[in-house]
Amino acid sequence: MNINQIKIHKRFHLDQPWRVHTLLSDFDIEDVWRVPVKLREEHSLDLFLKEFLKSNEQTTQKGLAGFLFRLRLFLGKVFKWDEKNQVDHLLPGSIRERYARADNLIFEDLPEPGDGDFIPVYQLENEYLSEIENKTVHAALHIGRVKSNSDYDIQMAVYVKPKGLFGKVYMKLIQPFRHWIVYPALMRSAKRSWERYCEKIVTA
Repeated sequence: MNINQIKIHKRFHLDQPWRVHTLLSDFDIEDVWRVPVKLREEHSLDLFLKEFLKSNEQTTQKGLAGFLFRLRLFLGKVFKWDEKNQVDHLLPGSIRERYARADNLIFEDLPEPGDGDFIPVYQLENEYLSEIENKTVHAALHIGRVKSNSDYDIQMAVYVKPKGLFGKVYMKLIQPFRHWIVYPALMRSAKRSWERYCEKIVTA
C-alpha cells in the first residue's frame, strides 16, 4: 500500500469540529492517516471500531509489523519503559482525568479501561480517543468518521508529547518504521477486515 495514498495533511484533521482539538491543544499531531475504507450511512463509528480493533490485534501478531511490536514489547520490559498503573480511578495527569475534569464527569462515566495498552478516553458519535503513556511518550490515538459525499471516510490521527530529550530522540528513531511498515500494515489489515465484514453482511 502506497504511503502517499493513506498519509494525509494535518489540515484534514484540524478542519473537523472535533472535541479532541481543545482537549489536546498542548500535544503535537504526529501523523494523520486516511483508513482505506468507506462507510455507508448505516455504518456507525462503533461498528467500524470493533472491526478495526480486531484487525489491529491480528497485525501485532504476524509479519514484519508484528515482529516490530514484539521487539518493542521486549525492549520495554528490559528497560522498564512500560510499567503500568492500575486503572481503577482517574489518574492525575492522564487524558482521561483531563477530559473528566473538563466535562464534569467521574470515573464511572468514562468507557471501561480494558486491559490493552491503549486506554479509551471517550467515544462520541463520530470520534473516539484513547491514550497510552510510558517513560518515552504520552500519546493518543484519535479515530474520526468524516462525511464524504454520500459515504463516510475514517481518519486516524496520532497525538504525542515526548518525555524529555530521550523521548524526542526515540520518536525520531522509530518514525521510519511507523511510516513505512507499521501504519501501512495496520491500514491493509483494517481494509481487509472491513471488506470481509461488508461481504458477510451482503451474503447473510
